[in-house]
Amino acid sequence: MKQSERIMGRHAGPHLLLLTLVYVGLMIAGGSKLSTAFAIPKDSAEKAVAYVAQHGWAIQLGSFFELGSAIPLGIFIATTISRLRFLGVRAAGESIAFFGGIGATMMLTLSALASWSLTRPGIAEATGAVRALQALTFAGGGPGFVVPLGLFIAGVSISASLHRLIPRWLMWLGIVVAVACELASLTLLNFTAGYFNPVGRFISIIWMIGVAHTLPIGTTKAIGETEAKLAA
Repeated sequence: MKQSERIMGRHAGPHLLLLTLVYVGLMIAGGSKLSTAFAIPKDSAEKAVAYVAQHGWAIQLGSFFELGSAIPLGIFIATTISRLRFLGVRAAGESIAFFGGIGATMMLTLSALASWSLTRPGIAEATGAVRALQALTFAGGGPGFVVPLGLFIAGVSISASLHRLIPRWLMWLGIVVAVACELASLTLLNFTAGYFNPVGRFISIIWMIGVAHTLPIGTTKAIGETEAKLAA
């Protein structure tokens, strides 16, 4: 007898693709204001202080968008973890993904607040404060954000693939992105490794879109042809 499938339970939660698009839009808006000033904090202190004094509004606006981007990203992470649990995933990878996702959103928030603090009255005149906040902005939004994001991506990719919830190519993409994210930790030893930060941050968007399209939204049950017609 021919078999069909019927959705037995549907996960209630926000649309993952919509969350991804909102996150990307806010991230680009924030990065366009902050990337020039804080790509890698290796310029002279005088240049950093001068930039903050001249572009305080751009930094403040960029901080606002960067903080905003942490919200849809956090919801994406929470929804993905919740859906994995709904689909029956009970593995260490799911818990690792949860740990990494929380860490990533917290670091992104810290980066936004540190850059916003640069625009407070009197900060631009204090060279030491500018340098410290600039470094914290880069560290939080760079390796501090990307490294735990890699744990989230790896945890979801491996757990979901083992349960055959996502295609194999998406699992391998997630593993490659996760490795790049972890290599970004070398930025703390050598700024040259900072190139892994954008690799992990931007290629992860492709992975997020893939998860949004392929991760099942509900559980299914095989049913016979007659029952399938009645269910329809």
